[in-house]
This record gives sequence, structure tokens and C-alpha cells, in this order.
Amino acid sequence: MHRWMRHTGSLAALACLLAWAPSAARAEDYVLGNEDVISVSVWLHPELAATLTINADGNVTLAPVGEIHAAGLTTKQLGEKMADRLSAYLRQTTTVTVTVTQYMSRSVFVTGGVAHPGRYGFERIPTLVEVLGQAGGALAGVDLSQVQVVRKEGDTRRTIPADLATALRTGDPSGLPELKAGDTILLPGPPLPGTPGTEGVAVLGEVSHPGLFSMASGGDVWGALAAAGGLTPRGTLRDVRLLTRGDAGISVTKLDLRTVLDNGARAPIAVKSGDVLVVMSRGPDFLTGFVNILALSRDALNTVVLVDYFKNRNTTVTAR
Repeated sequence: MHRWMRHTGSLAALACLLAWAPSAARAEDYVLGNEDVISVSVWLHPELAATLTINADGNVTLAPVGEIHAAGLTTKQLGEKMADRLSAYLRQTTTVTVTVTQYMSRSVFVTGGVAHPGRYGFERIPTLVEVLGQAGGALAGVDLSQVQVVRKEGDTRRTIPADLATALRTGDPSGLPELKAGDTILLPGPPLPGTPGTEGVAVLGEVSHPGLFSMASGGDVWGALAAAGGLTPRGTLRDVRLLTRGDAGISVTKLDLRTVLDNGARAPIAVKSGDVLVVMSRGPDFLTGFVNILALSRDALNTVVLVDYFKNRNTTVTAR
């Protein structure tokens, strides 16, 4: 089954994985809130371990001490409070460790043209790009210039436009709205397969969703990688191969996209219908993510050419 995309919706997933991610806040400084899910462990008393959800009143119930107010405390403060309450039931002093397993008090909702719509909680309020990365990236064909952030303000809701396509194209996120807990991010749905003006590019190798993707005129490498959901943990941006068919056969160009990003540039590298992008692996098993989709190569170049390429891995491969 093919996934389809337009150039305006091309860059989200890759950028989510590679750029603009500020440093995470220290976990011990996190202030607990309603709906957060916590894990409690008690030293020398494994029978008291529990997973608890902070209720609407900001409380949790821990056996045998009963209800304890948790909202507004850090995990360290709550652990100390629980240890103090447990001291009335235990013969020896103990230590209680509290960790957050789901940051639901700082959550946002993602809906529309995204791979995994739903509610996502974070230790800190994330950027728009980070949220879409957690949600699997935009679906192929989504117009990222038309993203909306819906925010509840009292009894009303305000819609804030977000031109994510421009931000990703220029590498400047300063014009994007800053998210708040409770926001809903709405992505428009993708066009139907076969929309006029779209063309197919195959993306293979170490990407999350290898396949054949439809791209509008002017599509580029970044857009194709984003359509495929970005790289797997094994993939490397330092070795991306672009296979392009010409009169003399198939030219294979090695791209070092990591250096491009490190230099602060994201210049377009054009791709066209029939091109194949292959993301190589960091390790020796470079066929990961490739074998299961060889059939797609009939829609891009041809299976024989791709197999020869992986065997030889030279700068140029001649089509048969």
C-alpha cells in the first residue's frame, strides 16, 4: 500500500528527530500534577511497590497509609512525604523512590493527518515539532502550512495558525506558537492517492516506513525522508544514497546529510519520480528495512538494479 504526500507536508518527521530539541528538564525538578502516573518503590519492602495515578483532587492512595496529596510536589518531596507517613507502620526507617511514568498533567492532543493521533504527555511542554515526532510524524500529503493549534481559554477556544512547512523549510521555528498543556494540534488530512501534480519516489533502508511516496514538483531529499517517518535508530544520515536514472544508466550519489545539518544548512536536494533514496545502516546489516519491500522497486527503478547496488555499493551502477 502506497503512502502519498505533497511537498508542503514534507519535512515534519525528520526534523522532529533531528533538530530543535531543547535540553530536558531534570526529572527531580518536575512538579507533579493531576493525572500524572507515578511508580512508587519502598526500600526493603517490595510488597509496597505501586503504580498510582494522581486523581482530580491531586491525591494518590498508598497502602497502608491511605490518601496523600501529591500535586504540586516534586517526586523527591513526595517520596519524603510517603516515607514519613510509612514510618508509623514500619519498624525501621525506609526510603521511598517516586518516578513519573506518564506526564499526563502536561499533555497535548494530536489529531488529523498524523501517523498516531492521540494524547501525549511530556516532562516539559514540548515544541510543536517534538510533538509531531512523538506522534509518528505527519501523514504523507498533509499540508503543513495549514496546521492549527486549538487552545482552551476559559470557556472559549482559540485557534492559532502554525505554518510548519515554512518553519521547517527555512530552519527557523521562531514563528511557531509555543504550546501549552491541554492544547490540541490539528493537522489537515492528506490528499487522496493519485492527486494531480504528485510523483513517486522510493525510500528504502533504515527508515521507519519504507515505501513509495508521491511527491509534488520541487520535492527534495528532506521531504522524502520525512514522508518515510525519519530514520530508525540504526540509520545514519552520514551515508544516504540517492539513485537517479539518466541516459547513461543509474547514478548513485552518496549524501552526508549529518554534516549538512551540523553546518546549519538544509538546502534542498531535488528528487524526482523514479528516484530511490537508501538510508544505510550504522552496522554491517545494511539490508535491514530493505528486503521486505523489494517489490516496490518495480515502481521505482527495478529489483535487479537495486540488488546490484547493494552488492557493489559503488559510486555508479549501470541499469540492465
